[in-house]
This record gives sequence, structure tokens and C-alpha cells, in this order.
Amino acid sequence: MDETNQAEGKRFTPEFIFSALLAFILIPLYIYCLPPVLPPYRDSGEMACTAWTLGVAHQPGYPLYIISAKLFSLLPLGNPAWRLNLYSALAGLAGVLVFWRLAAAAFSPLAAFFAALLLGLNFTLRTVSSVPEMYALNFFFAALLLSSASLAGARAVFLTAFLLGLGMANRMDLLLSAPALLVLLWPSLKEGGWLGLLKAAGFFFLGFSLYLYLPFRSSGWPLFDWSHPADLKTFLAVITRKSYGSTLDLISLNYAPGELFLPNLKYYAAHLWANFSFGLVFAGVGIWAEWKSGRRRLLAFAALFVFAGLVFLYLANMPPNPHALAIVEPYYLLPDLAAAFWAAAGFFYLAGALPRALPGLVIAAAAASALVFYSGAHGSARRWLFAAEDYASDVMRGAPPGSTVVAKKDVQIFSLWYLQAVRGLRPDLNLVAQGLSGSPWYKATKRRYSPGLALFNLNSGDEAEWRNFAAANPGGVYSTMDAELPQAVPASPYGALNLLYPAARAAPGRPWLFYSFPRLDRDYRDFFDRDIGTSYAQAFLAGAARRNTTGGLDAESLRDLRLASLLDGNLPDAPLYEGFYYSSRGDWPAARDCFRASADTYERLLLLGLKYYALPALKDSLASSSAYAWLNYGVALEKTGDRAAAGEAYNFSLKRNPGLADAHYNLAILYWDRDWEKVRFELSETVRLNPGHPQAAKYLGQLKNR
Repeated sequence: MDETNQAEGKRFTPEFIFSALLAFILIPLYIYCLPPVLPPYRDSGEMACTAWTLGVAHQPGYPLYIISAKLFSLLPLGNPAWRLNLYSALAGLAGVLVFWRLAAAAFSPLAAFFAALLLGLNFTLRTVSSVPEMYALNFFFAALLLSSASLAGARAVFLTAFLLGLGMANRMDLLLSAPALLVLLWPSLKEGGWLGLLKAAGFFFLGFSLYLYLPFRSSGWPLFDWSHPADLKTFLAVITRKSYGSTLDLISLNYAPGELFLPNLKYYAAHLWANFSFGLVFAGVGIWAEWKSGRRRLLAFAALFVFAGLVFLYLANMPPNPHALAIVEPYYLLPDLAAAFWAAAGFFYLAGALPRALPGLVIAAAAASALVFYSGAHGSARRWLFAAEDYASDVMRGAPPGSTVVAKKDVQIFSLWYLQAVRGLRPDLNLVAQGLSGSPWYKATKRRYSPGLALFNLNSGDEAEWRNFAAANPGGVYSTMDAELPQAVPASPYGALNLLYPAARAAPGRPWLFYSFPRLDRDYRDFFDRDIGTSYAQAFLAGAARRNTTGGLDAESLRDLRLASLLDGNLPDAPLYEGFYYSSRGDWPAARDCFRASADTYERLLLLGLKYYALPALKDSLASSSAYAWLNYGVALEKTGDRAAAGEAYNFSLKRNPGLADAHYNLAILYWDRDWEKVRFELSETVRLNPGHPQAAKYLGQLKNR
């Protein structure tokens, strides 16, 4: 009986209790919040397609994720996307449990529990653990590497080297953890000498050799064969991301090195507060405690925080706009591991130094966890997120049989790929990624799998390329609203699409084939989800704009414009066209309010451009478009009798766009019979800016007799 009780006591040790409690809290939470289908997130559609078909993903190929996700997808659990979502959830959870074991060995199971709970409730981790991408697996390997490097002896060195090479076959940025690993392994590395180091290098390349999957698989021409790395030169270019440049994204090349470091640092600081709350106090105490008792370990985790956090942000140099921040956000997880480890150290030190305060420390840690959960609870709940697949379904429903659909943005084109390649929908459609249309490997893949499609470079900005493309593909050419079209391309809105060729001589009717649209949740969770709403909003707006130029806006157009504003409040053209609707009916007070709403939206976008360090070309474009809204606002003010305010609006439109001839002309009319010198000046400016103005030259000639 005594032996039985002893066995039971060993089973229910603090280690078991706290790890079980952690799993009991997080596993149901992660699984419950999973998106039911393909989520609208970065490269999720591409990664799901590549894993499902066992292909080659974009640089550097991510062979570990592709192979392991493919194996997991063979389990008969739900639909393909949900299986891959679940795979990411399990990888993220495994990373949290590995971290708990690491912190429990260094400090105590209780301290590790609260630190791991904060990490598990981390909004960024929960996000990447709910989408079919490689980030959650990367987090798991980072935790695993820190755990293995914390061991002693040659075996720890060899295991860590192998895991680092294998993990880098998932994501190359894991290399940023290498300084931390070297510090942790330094005593064992010194003991092993040069021979041990050579053996460790062998184990590293053994793991890294998984990249050989790329040329072997590419030689078989899979359906998804990014860059076709079948030869040595292309293979090396792929795994080094040569075509991507040396920075995170080509957009960063538009800024001076380090120019955006401080703005990005500010956003990472906000991320730390949102995901650790006043658990950061524990982390601060933990740094101090580690300085006193474990300086080599402190140096190791500081190296992780500095290289994977601060140095990365400096090198990434991304503008702090919502899109770029969404790209950078998953990279926060490696330095977050250091912050969580220090939080465990701080709790452990305070519990030892102030034993009577343990209940208060537990309450404080629980409160910090509750705050973190509360701040990210809504955004992490993606159980009813159908936006990506619903949008792709609406696009496919609108495209006639045998037609060609061109899309530009990642989520839009990758969601279409997923429905066609994985779910088998609309195999008759030719889906073209505009950004890839000029790539030789993409053309070669299309020749193999879409032999009836003639592909041209649709990125050149040359309308002739699009015309030749349409002539070679007579089934009809359409584009999604996110595609970038040359101005001369004859685009006619057609539901969620633009009909490009054959050019519509009249408006193609109202094929609003948005069968899934009512299920779109406007309470958007992140940039990529919002972007789906923007695509719908642009479709409604394009339809109304087309009717404005062909037959005039009607009551149904007004409804569409209001839907567009509802879906995306940052579309200034929606209230602008609504103003046209009211002005055409002589309702100038309503038109005035709409034009002002459009102008205010532009002003808000200009302020956001400053906040987000937008490129000068974008800010100039916004300012020029803003001038037109202010011009129409001035007209409405003048029609309602407020001449002074109208003059201010016209002058402000010229501040936004000094080349706007109509603003000078309107000022001339405003001052007619009141200030002839002002009228003469404004008409002269009108003619100078627009020599073909139909009225200005005539009135200027009349003034010569005055």
C-alpha cells in the first residue's frame, strides 16, 4: 500500500501538475479558435497548396514545413485547410510546452507555468498557430534549440547543431538564434575542441540537407514549383533568397539603412506590453536576478533578444504601416522567448526572496495572464472566419466558363489557387498571378499544366501586353479588383471582377454574384482579413463609378456606395460619388456633407501616410486626389450660399494640388463682379495650367475690355 501511494505521489509531482494544467488551458483554446477553412493570412493559400501537392514553395522553399505538413494532411481530420491549421496549432502548443520544460528546469514549475501561460496567450503566437504557414513550426524549433543548448556535453552540441540545420530547412531566420546557442554551448564547445566543432558542423549539414528536397522535387515539375530550383545555380539562388535581395522585403530598399528602426522598435515595445502586460515587471526583475546568479545564461538570452529582435528590426527596415507590420509581426516570437524566460526568472527570484508574498505574486501573474488573454481574445477567435474561401468562391462564380482571371495580391490569388488545386473547383478557369506572369519558371509551369493559356508579362505597365494576352486567350480576360491595370485597359466592373477583354461597349449589367458576401464579418481581425473586405468594397465602388459615367447614379448605386464605405471606411471615392448622386438631384446640402466626408478621408490618409513613412509618390498621389474632393466641396458650399467657405475650400484644393486648373477657374467665378484683378489672375492661371479650358480663355478675353 505504501509503495502504491509513493507511485501515485511521483505521478502527481508539481512538474506533472503544472504541465497538465498548461495543456488543459491552452489545447482546447487553440483548437476551438481555429479558422474552419483557409484563413486570409499572407501566404497561407500558397503554403496550403504547396504542402497538399508536395511542391516547392517560394524562396527559400521551406522543405521541412512542406514535407511535415503534407504528412499531417494525410490524417482524415476535417477539410484540408483545417488539418493544416491544426498542424500549426499543435506546433505552437508543442513550442510552449518545450519552453515550459526549459524554464521549469532552470527555475521552478510554478514560475515556468506562468511564463509559459503568458507565451501561450501571446496574440502573435496564437495567430501564427491558426494558419497554414511555417511560423509556428519555427517557434517550436526555437524553443527546442534553447532547450537542447541548455544541456551539457558533446551530445548537446551535436543535437543542437542538427536541430539548427533541420530548423533552418523550415525558416532561415532561425540562424538569428545562433549567437544565443553558442553562448549556452560554449563550455561544451571548448571541451570538444576543433574536432568536436567539425563533428557539430557535420550534424548541422545533415539537418540542413533536407533542402535537397527542392532540386529532386523540382525536377519532377510539380504543380507548384516556385523558381524551379532543379539546377545548382537556381537552387543556390533559392535557398539564399537571392531574388529577394538582402532585406526582408524589397520595399525596405526605398529607405536608408536603419531609417525605420526606431518606429519599428516602438511597435515592438507596444507588442511586448500587449502580450506580457505587467509580466514585464517580472522580466525586469529576472534580468537583474540572472545578472547576479547566471550571467552566461543572461548573455545567451540577451543575444537572442538583441539579434532576433533589435538587429532583425534594424535590418528589416520596414515602414510601420499595417501591411508591413503584419509581415514583421511573426518575427517577434523569437525575442518573445527571451522575455518569457526572464519573466520566469523574475517570478522565481521574487518567490524565493519574499516567500510570504507568494500568494500575491501568484495573483499578479494570473492577472497579467488574464489581461493578455483579454487584449487578444477577440482577435484570436477565428472560428467563424470564412472570408478567404468565400471571396475566392464569389470570384469564381462570376467568371464565365473557360475564362482567364488575373489577380495580384497574395491572399486573393493564393485563395483562388487553393479552391482550384486543393478543393478541385473550377478547373476550367485560367488563374494568373500578375506578379509572376513575367517569370520564366511560371511560364514554363503554365505551359505544362495550362497548355491552352498563352502568358505575357502583365507587370510591364504596357497596355499592348494586355491586348496581346487577351487576343491569345479568347475565352475572355477578367481581373480581380486588386490587379494593377494600365490606364488604357478597358475595365468594366463585373461583380467581384473587372471584365477587361472583350471590352464592354456598355455597362455589363449588375452581376453582383456575391452569394457568400453576407457571411463576411465586418469586425475585421487583422490586415489580411480587412483586405478581403476592401476587395468587396472596391467592387461595389467600381460598379457605381461605372454607372456614374454611363447612365447616372441611381438609388441602387447609393446603396452600393454605402456598402463600400461600410466595408472600408478608407475609400474616399465612395462618399465622393455619393456626393455626385445628390448634386445631380440638386440636393446640395447632402452633397456638401458627402464631399466633405471624402475630403476628410483623404486628409486622414495623408496623416496616416506620415505616420507610416509612406513613399513620396504615394503621398503626392493622395494629395492630388484630395484636391479634387476639396474642389467639389467648395462647389457645394457655393451652391448653398457659403461663398467665404467655398473660397477657402478652393484655396485648400490648390494647396493640395497647385496644378488644379479648375480650382483657379472656380475662384475666378466666385470673385466675378467683386474683385476683377483677382478674377483676371485666376483665369490667367487657369489658362496657363490648362490652355484648352473651354471657358477660361473666353472670359479672360472679355476682361480685356474692362
